[in-house]
Amino acid sequence: MVEFRKMTINDYEQALALWERTPGMNLQSLDNTRAGIKRVIDRNPDLCFIAEEQGIVIATILGATDGRKGYFYHVAVAESFQHQQIGKNLISKVLEEFRLKNIEKVGLFTVKDNSEGQKFWEHLGFKERPDIKYLDLDL
Repeated sequence: MVEFRKMTINDYEQALALWERTPGMNLQSLDNTRAGIKRVIDRNPDLCFIAEEQGIVIATILGATDGRKGYFYHVAVAESFQHQQIGKNLISKVLEEFRLKNIEKVGLFTVKDNSEGQKFWEHLGFKERPDIKYLDLDL
């Protein structure tokens, strides 16, 4: 039976293993070390969730906010558990928390060649913004 709960740093090793085997995650773009993920969870403890079955992490979502807009990161569902509404349920949990925090808009990033991920998000109502080009700077 699949259970949903808030993510803790103790889930890190299993979550990282899931992310590493999930196509389109592009883990090199951010600090995905244990310390890096701990910072995300510590700053957003009500917005980070996992799904697990028999103690094994099978899905993750990291939600974050700047106080105005919400963001999704590291949304992943193990391949053998896809198409069972698990990802959608995790997203709903974070959206509920965003609403409680008066967040009215949610953004996310996808890797350009992750067509399956883009189809998933579009199916949920997310739209590409043609007016923005994303830039970043490594510090």
